Amino acid sequence: MKRSVAIRRLAALTGIRSVIFAAAVSMSLLAVSTQSRAAATEQPDGIRMMLKVQIPPEGGNQAIKAGKQGAIFEALINQIKPEAVYFTQEDGLRTVYFVYTIHKTTDFAAIHEPLIQGFGARVYDMPALTWDELKQAFGAIDEKP
Repeated sequence: MKRSVAIRRLAALTGIRSVIFAAAVSMSLLAVSTQSRAAATEQPDGIRMMLKVQIPPEGGNQAIKAGKQGAIFEALINQIKPEAVYFTQEDGLRTVYFVYTIHKTTDFAAIHEPLIQGFGARVYDMPALTWDELKQAFGAIDEKP
């Protein structure tokens, strides 16, 4: 079955007709099929990611009192060299967004663990596309913006 037909059927079954949803599903399917047949985990050009870090009050307060908060963030920023970092709050939690590029999937643990161990943080990593990149993906699913 052609991928674009399968995606349209999935969207119709779920009642979601969003082109962005279809593009996201298409990219997810591509990522899954690539992962299942690829032994290498390295991406030479890298993949832009958005890392969301949510810090619960207890873990954040302990890190601040111990003087570790700045060191944890500084080490992470030096490690991943993000193109952007935003500190905010979301759902009543200290929240940080990092936009960065990852080249090897094996680096995820090294990025996530200091945040989990240092703050008890919840971490969420997701691919982040620009509008131009998303428009390129539309071609793969036979959709036009």
